[in-house]
Amino acid sequence: MKTPERAEVKADAWPTCGDSSTLPVLHPLHIRSDASFAELVNRVTEHDELCLDFEFHTEGRYFPRLCLVQLAFGTELFAVDPSKVQLAALGPVLESASVRKIIHDGRQDLPIIARAAGVTTIRNVFDTQIAAAFSGFGSKIGYANLVRELFDLKLDKSLQVSDWTRELSAAQIEYALDDVRYLSRMVAMLQTRLSESGRIAWVLAACEEAAVLALSRPDPEKLYRRVSATSQLQPRPLGVLRELAKWRDRVAQSLDKPAPSVAGDLALKSMALCPPRDRGALESVRGLGAGRNQPWANELLKAILEGESRPEANHRLELSKQQEAQVDGLVSMLSLGRRFVATRDGIGAELLADQAELRALAEWQLNQRPDGNSFDVFGGWRRDVIGDVLLRILSGTIGFRADASAPSGIAVIQL
Repeated sequence: MKTPERAEVKADAWPTCGDSSTLPVLHPLHIRSDASFAELVNRVTEHDELCLDFEFHTEGRYFPRLCLVQLAFGTELFAVDPSKVQLAALGPVLESASVRKIIHDGRQDLPIIARAAGVTTIRNVFDTQIAAAFSGFGSKIGYANLVRELFDLKLDKSLQVSDWTRELSAAQIEYALDDVRYLSRMVAMLQTRLSESGRIAWVLAACEEAAVLALSRPDPEKLYRRVSATSQLQPRPLGVLRELAKWRDRVAQSLDKPAPSVAGDLALKSMALCPPRDRGALESVRGLGAGRNQPWANELLKAILEGESRPEANHRLELSKQQEAQVDGLVSMLSLGRRFVATRDGIGAELLADQAELRALAEWQLNQRPDGNSFDVFGGWRRDVIGDVLLRILSGTIGFRADASAPSGIAVIQL
């Protein structure tokens, strides 16, 4: 294994540890005071990019617990203890359009740091996983694998499942800093590839879309759609389910507990189909956990009444077995088209369109393309890359045949 680059450390920038017999030995790059963090943030503003990564725990919580913030800019690396500093000081940097924020797979990370820093937007984000997807590395390549591909380096992942909630060892800090150590160089190499292929603009647009999506709160009125096997519910029980899903999310947030610990999907569906009318009836509901307790139980009963008073039209088509088979067939054809484009252009398939989008397109086609539907694949950079191909498949103007000489194993047939 090659020796990783190390940061330049300015000794006068760090507080002393005091009497080593009574205090833990701190890693020199571990920031654990507001004064040191304020100095760090001031120095960040002198640079045009900031690399970020985070260690956090999700077990038993609604909001992940942020345990460590790793930052890199210029030639310096830092690990910040979020329990000892006010991360709000980083907020202006996150919101600044003049400082590019580099991250790998920011879907979970961006909401965590935004909440910790007290911001609702993070501007000028460059996600190296997205950039890699446009550079022929697939949709979901991990950071360690991308480091190996680009730099022929194998990162030590032995501490991947460490407990980050306790006093951290020097080994843990070094391990964590590796997650930002190569990000800046990674961007430089990916940008070279993207410039050669003319895809820089696509990547920047995709990164912006992903950051906005990651920081967008889900529509409370649509939370019920996450509950499985509800497509056959009638409007009245579906209205109850909608309100119960909203109630569950509110309670889970207030308790900072996972939603299933408040009430499982089975509990929500059973209450939607057979609504309990009093607290005593709640005792027989399977999967109802913290939701039985005051004041949540009374709010639950009110949610049921609200749902019954406002029925919900089913957003899913009620399909016969024949129609389900037709949708499945269309999805298979659209998947072939997606695979063809992904291989042809070296772009991760899931970045082009996910399975849910393909199914929505198939149902839209089966429903004779009603107006008022908008699909991401027909807008922005996707329109020319994948949107036209999918539309032509649905219109029956192109098909596919097996072709052993083609990179994807399939070739387009003009119909």
